[in-house]
Amino acid sequence: MFLNIAYITKVNVASLNGGEGSGGNVTVMKKISNANGDEFAYVSGQALRRYMKETLMQLGEKISSVDEDGNPTVEENGKYPSLNAKIDDKQREKIFKSVCDLDLFGFMLPKGGRRWSPIKVSPMVSIFPYKGEYDYLTRKQKTEDESKKSGNIVQVEIDTLNFMRGNIMINLSHIGNEINEYTYEVKSILSDEEKKQRLNVFLDAIKSFNGGAKQARNLEDIAPKFVIVAKQKTGNPFLLNALSVDSDGSIDIETIQEALKDNKPESYTIGITKGIFTNEAEIRSSFDNVVSVAQALEEYKNNLGA
Repeated sequence: MFLNIAYITKVNVASLNGGEGSGGNVTVMKKISNANGDEFAYVSGQALRRYMKETLMQLGEKISSVDEDGNPTVEENGKYPSLNAKIDDKQREKIFKSVCDLDLFGFMLPKGGRRWSPIKVSPMVSIFPYKGEYDYLTRKQKTEDESKKSGNIVQVEIDTLNFMRGNIMINLSHIGNEINEYTYEVKSILSDEEKKQRLNVFLDAIKSFNGGAKQARNLEDIAPKFVIVAKQKTGNPFLLNALSVDSDGSIDIETIQEALKDNKPESYTIGITKGIFTNEAEIRSSFDNVVSVAQALEEYKNNLGA
């Protein structure tokens, strides 16, 4: 059983994921282009998973670290031994129980041992094209003569007054379980209560989701402002291409209705934040179960599926 979480967030002024430098005094953000050459702000799946791990840590969860050679480490009695050898059952149980991220996001160890990620994420892509806007900062340069202060003006690409969409897919049956990648045999590592706690804290992390580049100057709220949580038998992110917002700030309702009708999830809940979307009243009247974003995610806590 899977939880399919499709969401839209609103961006005010942000540069959430830095791109490869273009040379000179320009700091670019990651962008992708469509067939017409329009550019869209883009936050990679790798960056989003990092932001999720950091949010989990802010919520009090332990996450793994890496040593100087890049091997994952797990704290044990105040020390951080590397997981750089093939792990046995005892070590695997320690990994699952002591940190949440290696269970939720998977791992691959240098000398054998890996885990499929129960949580898969799409990159976050802006709905409206990048408008070519910049922020500016000054890199000061020290001079011997204080009367001749100088500095370089730096341009920073920013995405402004935009919406971004993304998708998170949670394989409920894999949380806290070891899955043999050849036989698909399931071996339970965590108790049911521990599995529920792990799911619950991850749903809390989605509600409190934060992170991104340039946050010191361009602090941004990237937590979902519109979300559809669907419980379904397969891992198809059918809602990913169903979310769009027009230039007036209205969400396309018909496309969502058609996607839900065609794919028939076992259940779904829509969450919306007040005061963000211009057709909020129409959304509330068009679907049976519309609540706040926090309530939508709360409904699926403790729900490990069949």
